[in-house]
Amino acid sequence: MATAHSSASSLPDVGGTADARTAAGRPGALLRRGLAVTFGLVVATAAILGTTQAPASAAPVPGTVNQCNYIQDGGGNEIACDVTITNYLDLDTGLSRSDITVRTCEGAVGELVCTTIPVSFPTATTVVDQCNNSANGGGSIATCNVSVENVIVGDATTSPATVNQCNGSGAEGPEPTLNCTPVSSTTSAAITQCNASVNGGGAARRVTCTVDSSTVSAALPVTIRQCNDSVNGGGSTLTCTASLTHRILPAGTVTPTPSPTPSATPPAVTPSATPPAVTPSATPPAVTPSATPPAVEAGQTPTPSANPLIPIAGGGGGGAGYGTDLAETGTELAETGTDALPVFLIAAGALLIGGILLTVMLVRRRSTQL
Repeated sequence: MATAHSSASSLPDVGGTADARTAAGRPGALLRRGLAVTFGLVVATAAILGTTQAPASAAPVPGTVNQCNYIQDGGGNEIACDVTITNYLDLDTGLSRSDITVRTCEGAVGELVCTTIPVSFPTATTVVDQCNNSANGGGSIATCNVSVENVIVGDATTSPATVNQCNGSGAEGPEPTLNCTPVSSTTSAAITQCNASVNGGGAARRVTCTVDSSTVSAALPVTIRQCNDSVNGGGSTLTCTASLTHRILPAGTVTPTPSPTPSATPPAVTPSATPPAVTPSATPPAVTPSATPPAVEAGQTPTPSANPLIPIAGGGGGGAGYGTDLAETGTELAETGTDALPVFLIAAGALLIGGILLTVMLVRRRSTQL
């Protein structure tokens, strides 16, 4: 009986040990699950860190020049803006680029302040918007010009450019108010300029707008819009010109046009002809060092200022419907990178949650064992 009692009393002990193991196993399972969740969060964070390439500031989209829009209203103001573009396109490779020079001038009549900046884009520039909705008010002046040349390497054809010009302009005042070549009304034209402008009276021939002999190509379509809805007000004048030309080169031609741009540098090297002139001067040691530093300093200073590689067009005004202003996006072109703050916040949150989960599991396991 004593033995039976002993065995019977031992059974509950065995059962209690099994329950204890089961209870002890639950925190272990939870611990493993917590560690798995933490590991998953860390892996996800690492993946985000490795793949996120969000720009800290949006880079401008090459392909549009937008300047001198929605500026200098109020009367008695003047704007003078120019855009010169040379596009390069190789049809075999599909590669393109553009060299641009923008000039903007604005101020009171006769008191213009001008800025000229060269810009290079890694793709062709196919849209030009300038001098639209600007200089509205009596006694204002606007003078704007656009010249675009497309250099295409490969099999391409051209056709005459369509023009929409001098419609709804020059109302009131002595006739003729228009001096436009041609006067043409075409929807979705390649060149649209001098429409709904210079109304309100003034001198004869106060609207002088010209589209030089221009062509278009399906290989590289270009759109020019300028001098529309501008200089409305009595006694104002408008002078605008536009030109779109093409140069088609045989396939396989080594891009000859980019080399003229660097060829502007050798003339800058030409001052190196000065040292030979200085060398005969029997004082080579003293003259050479004194001549060299000024040449280097003079060469270094203009280089960054003359070639800022930032598409900033001073005086450009942002306007709805006219793309992205170069003056507003120039600094953004140089400011691209990764904004890591949100990513690091996610990583910190993941690690914090994992740490809390791990601590809770360890505490529960310890209390269960006790």
